[in-house]
Amino acid sequence: MKTTIVRHDEPLPGGPPLRRMAPSLLGSLLVHGLIVALFVGYVSIFGTSLARATVEEVREDTLTAESAEKRTETFDVIDVDPLKRDPDSNLQFDVPREAPVSIPGEVNPDQRFGMDASPINPPVSVPPAGGYGSGAGGPQDLLKGIGNVLNGGDNPGGVGMRGLARPGTSDGRSGATREIALRRGGGTGESEAAVGRGLQWLLRQQLPSGAWSMNAGAEANDIAGTALGLLPFLAAGQTHKPHKDHANDKRIAKALRFLLSGQDKSTGYLGGGMYAHGLATIALCEVYGLSQDPLLRQPAQKAINLIVAAQNDTDFGWRYGPTKSDQGDLSISGWQIMALKSGMMANLNVPTAAVERAKKFLNASSNVDHGYGYTPGGGSTYRMTAVGLLCRQYMDGWGPSNPKLMEGIAKFITPNSPDVQDVYYYYYATQVMHHFGGDAWRTWNDKMRENLIRKQESNQKSNQKSANFGSWSPEGDPWARVGGRLMVTSLNLLTLEVYYRYLPLYYRDAGYAKDSVVQKAF
Repeated sequence: MKTTIVRHDEPLPGGPPLRRMAPSLLGSLLVHGLIVALFVGYVSIFGTSLARATVEEVREDTLTAESAEKRTETFDVIDVDPLKRDPDSNLQFDVPREAPVSIPGEVNPDQRFGMDASPINPPVSVPPAGGYGSGAGGPQDLLKGIGNVLNGGDNPGGVGMRGLARPGTSDGRSGATREIALRRGGGTGESEAAVGRGLQWLLRQQLPSGAWSMNAGAEANDIAGTALGLLPFLAAGQTHKPHKDHANDKRIAKALRFLLSGQDKSTGYLGGGMYAHGLATIALCEVYGLSQDPLLRQPAQKAINLIVAAQNDTDFGWRYGPTKSDQGDLSISGWQIMALKSGMMANLNVPTAAVERAKKFLNASSNVDHGYGYTPGGGSTYRMTAVGLLCRQYMDGWGPSNPKLMEGIAKFITPNSPDVQDVYYYYYATQVMHHFGGDAWRTWNDKMRENLIRKQESNQKSNQKSANFGSWSPEGDPWARVGGRLMVTSLNLLTLEVYYRYLPLYYRDAGYAKDSVVQKAF
């Protein structure tokens, strides 16, 4: 029997062949370890970012409505100028509204424009452009006659609806506009001091009832007296509305209550005759226009309605009583016409027919010499001419280039200089010259201003304790018998307040602010 021996060449565990396989095994381990390390690094880097993104999404999704609202930006939607919705509001911003004159030299309003000997463009006189009208800063565009550049207070051209104070209105009675109007028109610190003294005198004369009594003259009339007491305060921009710059609101309110307490609720008649009614209507219209107090609109409108109802059907004027049966005279009619104009300025209802009829009365009262008489057909006088010309400036818009206005001033006002003792003439003529402007106004104003300051009872130290301190004596005045010291003082105050009471209809005096006398006085 043969024995078979089998040889095993495979390596046993732990034998030499295992050692020969070690490098391969080690390389395999290194490769797989590197792969595992790369996988772990990938998970650690990108997995963290993904986790963070997931957390942020969860946070965003879990925001409450309250926290989301807090993160929303808020905006102020309140109109920065609530009154912008009312373009007719009379705002008095405490900033200058006018820049200095940029054109060298003085403005010549009478300069002629054109080319000599030109058949196409001959020299013509161009009315001064006031900057008002619907155009972009252009001149007035509503011409109604020769030399007439008044546009009735249309939109300020080129600066927006409230960018400029309207000419011929009460826009200049407060704030920076008042100071500009004062300097530009030729007022001084001394003239304003005289106004202050006069207003204090008026306060001392007011009765406990709120009225002012005009019983020092021959005609006692508390309605006219109260109107005369009120008007200088209104001209200074003071009303019954409380204001930080004056403390007379309660005194003015008492005066208004006195006037309204006597008004006929059905006819609107304020009493005292048409002289008094016209003056009181002007006061009511002015205080309503300045304060916009809705409680005053109806009484002021009713007072206007009475004037319209009392207009004569024949010559279209007014006389002493509240009836249309008597033909008119220019003295009484002048107050009624100015009351109608005050109503128009306050945006009250003034019928166009009444205005046109008043113009016909002015036509009938004028004469070929360009003067005006007391009644239609009467001879011309300097007093009535002053009344007639002022009414023409307001109702017909006569401008400084109107030949009839120029002739009337040259013949009846210039020869009767403001150093005469005639308060009624002073009052009307000063307004005419103020609106006329130019060198004629400068000459008039310099005399008028200094004359009134000099005659006021204030210059002597002994008068400072006098009951008449701040007033003007009626002695020698033709109207002293009628109105006494109250009327003379009131009209003189209104004359000194002319610079800002009604802004000039035509801006021709920008250079007055550079006058050395005016600058020195300030």
